[in-house]
Amino acid sequence: MNDELTPAERAALRARIVGGAHDIKPAGAHRGAWIAGSVAAALVVAIAGGVAATSTLSAPPVATTPAPSATVSAEPTPTLAPPTTPTSSPPSTPTAPAVAFGGDCSAVLDDAEASALVGADVRLSPGLPVWDSDVLGGISCQWRAEAPEDWRALNITVLPWSVVPEQVRARVNAVPVCEGGGPCDYSQRFGDTWVVGDAGDSAVAVRAVEEVGSKPAASAVGERPLPADAWRLGDCREQIGGAVGTTLGRDDLGPLGTDNVPQGQVWNVLEARGVAAWCSFAPTSYDETAPPFLRVSIGAGEVSDAREVERFGGTPVTVTGAQAAWWLARADGNGGSVRADASGGVVDVDVTNVSEERAREVAAAVIAALG
Repeated sequence: MNDELTPAERAALRARIVGGAHDIKPAGAHRGAWIAGSVAAALVVAIAGGVAATSTLSAPPVATTPAPSATVSAEPTPTLAPPTTPTSSPPSTPTAPAVAFGGDCSAVLDDAEASALVGADVRLSPGLPVWDSDVLGGISCQWRAEAPEDWRALNITVLPWSVVPEQVRARVNAVPVCEGGGPCDYSQRFGDTWVVGDAGDSAVAVRAVEEVGSKPAASAVGERPLPADAWRLGDCREQIGGAVGTTLGRDDLGPLGTDNVPQGQVWNVLEARGVAAWCSFAPTSYDETAPPFLRVSIGAGEVSDAREVERFGGTPVTVTGAQAAWWLARADGNGGSVRADASGGVVDVDVTNVSEERAREVAAAVIAALG
């Protein structure tokens, strides 16, 4: 297998893989565009006021003729008002904070702003994320050049500062050296908000981060708690490696030799927070004519948009343990990916030289292993 990339493809890959907000595809299939969109929820509570009532009293007339004899009037019996039962307002249901910028990438940057920053005509690029920053209250967006031969792109991620671990905070304000195949991302803190830009050009990344961070909406980013039943992810191979090997009937699987892997500051945050995991599987020896290759992406607490999955060619299938699942066949006919939603999140099993049926079995085994 040849996973070597050309310099232009390698630069494109750096621009695409940011924050785990993209589908990870095999080398050679990395030319497709993908980016996460986020959905925000807002709750408005109205409280009605009460109405007070008043009453009037009239005085009895005054007598002008003396009474012939004294009379004793009965002492009036005081009337007690019925006791009032105090009422309490129903407890309010706590809600998760809305995601950054209301989940609207056009509020982060519109196409004209993004184009001016990149220096090329770019447009917001949709995709099918397996993991996304919205699960932590953030947003991830990508703009890509419209011309197919132009690899330039701009990725922006906004997250609450509270979710950023110390090892990533140490990289804030550090302008990257965008050479050598590593991530070309720049981040900056704005109050309680963290903004990251990846553009393949450090100057573009810096300008984009400063522009987004200066917008008023950037100051209203709050951390979202994970759903109670969301998976808590750790080392990917440790959690699911046994399940994958057993399902395929193999004990000779190691990591796939490729540099097409998620990386960068945002990915490091999602991984450290236990909401994203990725690992690959391939035979350790290449004696087979068509060895199996698998890439497994896991997003905790995520939910697929069924209409978007089917718009990208997903066909509904059955996966044991999944609430919904789809098969997305690869254009060349050799493999594809199974995307499955379970109560804990989303699993994507991307395969080469593996049948759809076996890929569905692997997805079911991964869901069972994650619990």
